[in-house]
Amino acid sequence: MIREAVEGGQFAPLSPADLRAIHQESLAILAEVGVDVPLASARRRFQDAGAPVAGKRVRIPASMVEDALASAPHSVLLASRDGQNDLLLEGRRVHFGTGGSPSLVLPPGEDEVRPALLRDVAQLARLAQHLTEVDFFVLPVTPTDIPPEKIATRRFYAALRHTTKHIMGGLINLQGARQVLEMGSLLAGGEEALRQRPFISCMTSWMVSPLTFDPDVTEILTFWCEHGMPVALSSAPMAGSTSPMTLAGTLVQLNAEQLAGIVYTQLVRRGTPVLAGYIPGQMNPGTGGYLGGTPEFGLMQAGAAQLAQFYGVPIYCSAGMSDAKIPDFQAGAEKTLTLLLTAMAGASYIHHAVGMIENMNAVSYEQMALDNDIILMIKRVLRGIAVEAEHLAGEAIRRVGPGGHYLMDEHTLRHMRSEMAFPRLMDRSARETWTAAGKSTARQRAAQWVMELLAEPAVPRLSPEQDALLRGRFGVHDGLEEGHGG
Repeated sequence: MIREAVEGGQFAPLSPADLRAIHQESLAILAEVGVDVPLASARRRFQDAGAPVAGKRVRIPASMVEDALASAPHSVLLASRDGQNDLLLEGRRVHFGTGGSPSLVLPPGEDEVRPALLRDVAQLARLAQHLTEVDFFVLPVTPTDIPPEKIATRRFYAALRHTTKHIMGGLINLQGARQVLEMGSLLAGGEEALRQRPFISCMTSWMVSPLTFDPDVTEILTFWCEHGMPVALSSAPMAGSTSPMTLAGTLVQLNAEQLAGIVYTQLVRRGTPVLAGYIPGQMNPGTGGYLGGTPEFGLMQAGAAQLAQFYGVPIYCSAGMSDAKIPDFQAGAEKTLTLLLTAMAGASYIHHAVGMIENMNAVSYEQMALDNDIILMIKRVLRGIAVEAEHLAGEAIRRVGPGGHYLMDEHTLRHMRSEMAFPRLMDRSARETWTAAGKSTARQRAAQWVMELLAEPAVPRLSPEQDALLRGRFGVHDGLEEGHGG
């Protein structure tokens, strides 16, 4: 079953002429400047396809870009394991989910972060399963209690055991990529079955801005594409540091990087389902660090969504990040602004949308619940105002007439749930009611809800047979059982 999605497109910071200008400049950059590709096998693929190669530098002609865009799917299915939350990424359909992968978490009700553990992957998956507005689950943290060679299988297993929503994760080496593909194939009943209904996918940060393929991640990207699995490309230049200071200049470089990545995926395997991963950020002039909660970030992300639509490919992007250290006013303002701008531009796949604080350095449990409410309200905005006979309410107005009221009218009862958004954690009561209930803040209510949810017994999302199969083959656990460390 395809999960319901809202439609964006209400906000378009770039005109058609702007899009063409960015496109043409991006093509010129690829043809004249090119990209550095340190991995020899990847360079050979470009060279065999007709791209000029000199040393590590690969120059990509416009014809090669056009050919790749013609073969890249315009619609990508990211399946759910239970078939109830499949995502169809196409056009301006908008989806929201978690993002990764910091190594710190902020526990509910606390102000101090701690190192992330494997059990956090499991608990955050449980939380995401219950959050109504979370459409997918990107592995949100990197556990510090797991050896690097075991992180891939244990993170994916912890997620698979506790959510049926689509799972995407980054992979740090080729061995992990092979194991995760095998894990998914075992659950699906074979690799071809997994390709038909891919309930797992891979995110690859293959591009080191400016314009350089990372050799190790390129190997992972190549493997994933060879098997025809959905892949999200990700490059994250910082305006003023690893890309030009101007927003348009950063979009030109980022667009060139993404086009180079799309070309490569299609050279490896034509028809590979690819998400163009535009993550434009800004440099913090005071620290040199990455800023992702600024209004300019939202503008660039909206422009990037337009570029992806210009090419007819789904976009993997970010919004909902914040530089705030705890769930507070700053977090709410930065998250709402970037999420709203990006969603209204029609971005396909918005990760980092829930839980991310401290500029992607930590995930907050209660912030996930608060962000769920923000997304609920944004989805309501995107649904807009329905204007047809039933919603014009002419019959109800005639029925009630002058001086009447609509409180118990059948039209009110019929439409109250669909016309209004009802955030779980917002307080809309009278002051007296709020005072009598203890004067709680939204953050306190979020922490209480999260702690109560996670105190309940975990409901396994794998059958006993599936669970035994994965544990026996990969020696995995989810960190929740007593006695398990690394």
